[in-house]
Amino acid sequence: MENTPRVAVIGAGPSGLTAAKNCLEAGLDVTVFEQSDQVGGNWVFNSRTGHSSVYENTHIISSRAWSEYEDFPMPADYPEYPNHRQLHAYFEHYARHFGVMDVIRFEHWVDHVTRNEDGTWHLRVIGPDGAALEEDFTHLMVANGHHWNPKHPDYPGEFNGTWMHSHDFKGVNDEWRGKRVLVIGAGNSACDVAVEAARVADHVALSMRSGQWFLPKFMFGKPTDVLGSSMPTWV
Repeated sequence: MENTPRVAVIGAGPSGLTAAKNCLEAGLDVTVFEQSDQVGGNWVFNSRTGHSSVYENTHIISSRAWSEYEDFPMPADYPEYPNHRQLHAYFEHYARHFGVMDVIRFEHWVDHVTRNEDGTWHLRVIGPDGAALEEDFTHLMVANGHHWNPKHPDYPGEFNGTWMHSHDFKGVNDEWRGKRVLVIGAGNSACDVAVEAARVADHVALSMRSGQWFLPKFMFGKPTDVLGSSMPTWV
């Protein structure tokens, strides 16, 4: 293939968008392959289970000041912790502002990637009509995230109740009312699920391997991460 750099970016989420934006600013020929029909990655809410996305009531866990792109601030009327609809709109505005929308191929699934002998990359891509197309690129950026493939623990014994992975959790409904819920883990997803379940369930418990510190979103009137960044390192 020609020596002119051609860049392929897999995924039009937060990382893929800024990767493509920087390629465009450098004058590179870049193509973004996105399997869905929208930008934003996990921040595009989808009620369909089996699809990795935010929950119905998700708000970002880091503050606006620590989550926005440096060269594209979030709107001034956004709250300190925007919800997923606001984040999705923000990513769309970012992509349109920097011309990234023009280089995205929506509903294109990268099915297989191989390295050519000359060091370039060969991609097989499935289009929206199901047809496969193949292209070569000099550079490849993989920005498909790590939340799309759920990891299920292998526990001995049997459990007769209802169980699910946070990957399939979209929100609570009346089926959760009056139930006793055990959430395994203490990460971001676990805390989100526990809070949502506590709205309707009779009892919610968190099971974790080691002790954790749980901090509020605000301390002394400021977002906790903003406050922490302004404190001396010895504190």
